[in-house]
Amino acid sequence: MAADDNSPLPTPKIDLVDNSKHTSSVLVKSVDAEALDAAEEAIVSSQEFTDDDFKRLRRKVDLVIMPVLMIMYGIYYAGESVLSQGVPFGLAEDTRLKGNEYGNLQTFYYVALGVAQMPIGYLMQRFPIGRALSVFIMAWGALIMLCAACTSYAGLAVVRSLLGCFIAATIPGFAILTSSWFLRGEQTLRQGLYYQMNTTMAIVFGIGNYALAKRQQERGGLSGWKAINLFIGGVTLFMGLVSLLVLGTPDEVWWLSRREKRIAKARVVSNATGGGEQHPWRWAQVRECFRDPTFYMGLVANILFTVPNGAVVSFITVLLTGFGFDNLQQVLFQFPLYTFSSLDIVASAAVVHYYPRLRFPVCIANQVIGVFVFLFVGLSPTSNTSRYVVFVMVAAFNTPMFIIWPLMSANIAGRTKKTFNAACMIMAYSAGNVIGSQIMLPSDAPRYIKGLTAVSACMAANLLVLLAWWRYYVVVNRRREAAFVASGLGAEQREHESRVAGETDMTDIENRHFRYTC
Repeated sequence: MAADDNSPLPTPKIDLVDNSKHTSSVLVKSVDAEALDAAEEAIVSSQEFTDDDFKRLRRKVDLVIMPVLMIMYGIYYAGESVLSQGVPFGLAEDTRLKGNEYGNLQTFYYVALGVAQMPIGYLMQRFPIGRALSVFIMAWGALIMLCAACTSYAGLAVVRSLLGCFIAATIPGFAILTSSWFLRGEQTLRQGLYYQMNTTMAIVFGIGNYALAKRQQERGGLSGWKAINLFIGGVTLFMGLVSLLVLGTPDEVWWLSRREKRIAKARVVSNATGGGEQHPWRWAQVRECFRDPTFYMGLVANILFTVPNGAVVSFITVLLTGFGFDNLQQVLFQFPLYTFSSLDIVASAAVVHYYPRLRFPVCIANQVIGVFVFLFVGLSPTSNTSRYVVFVMVAAFNTPMFIIWPLMSANIAGRTKKTFNAACMIMAYSAGNVIGSQIMLPSDAPRYIKGLTAVSACMAANLLVLLAWWRYYVVVNRRREAAFVASGLGAEQREHESRVAGETDMTDIENRHFRYTC
């Protein structure tokens, strides 16, 4: 079976009277009888549904869940970058920022984002994930609006730190929701669709920000940066209310009938990774993370992915100043960058969707493009026009991160392991962004040669990590496949055991039939 098949596998006909002839004692030895019976019932119940039932359900989920996730992820990025959007329109002057205080504000945000991962991950596992995520969304919408009331560095530092805490739920929460609704082979494309919204919505909000700031320059009144915060914060708060009505696991939502909920759950059984349901916290799964080599590869890769991200998100307007653009031009000339980024993410996700084995080659290719762009912009003696044209492709550095992140839901089984792993990955993401937010030193302006060279070195080092990660998955899959062939088990029994493992909250390491998508 290919790991990225896009349709549910046929469910074997199971006689529930005698589970022993279908379920490996090795796989279920630590599972109590009640959980095992529930897993068997969930698996067998899918026999009553047809491929047409599954397709109709997927279309409905795509029409209801995906638009909300896409809009919310775009707003997430807008909230993350709202500080840099306000720089050209009086933020530093109105709040009397000096020295490296602007960079420190980005650092506070990312430190809080990392520190909050564990407690927020724990809360989302203990409470219905749709409601918990929506409450966090509304909270950070209110905090973005509160930024407009800040008049000092201290006030901004407090609000930005709180914003980082509440926004911490977004990436892991979205990943868990995606795994609750979609097959492993469907997740990369759909996550790619909402990840690219960070640039699509940047264009939408950029147009709004441009109009607000231009009006403020011409007519006076409320400072442009304050208007931007109120605008983005208000939209976020509204979408939080929409999320409260729409988001959740199949068991939580109101817009599915009882039969459709059963279809939704039956459809993802073949993932063998479990869903977003509430589960007790299992410390054994946390300990397993520390024994899993991919855990460390993921940590290092996420740090190296996000050093460039922290630099670009924090200093994009400053870098554009180096090309000779004025305040309003800085907003307009970001649009080509965002357009390229959106197209690159969707195209890369589509390639991986249809050709799953190209995931790591696609990531490596984009990483190479990113290294070239940063080195060219930093070191090339050519004109500002030539450097800007190449800089338009800078977002290629971000695409590998968005293509690798779906592995947090597709390649990790066990609810606690998924939660803990995702929290640690976002902590690494935060650490990389902290480093990136401090890497562009004022003394290096306007070319920022040292900073751009440093982020290029990070991406070059990450090429080695991606190659090692890819090789590890290939080797483990081959080893497990050889063990399966030697065991003499049939394909039907293997598939059934793998589904039972997923439904009983077993991990990808405990489930010997699990195959990594790579």
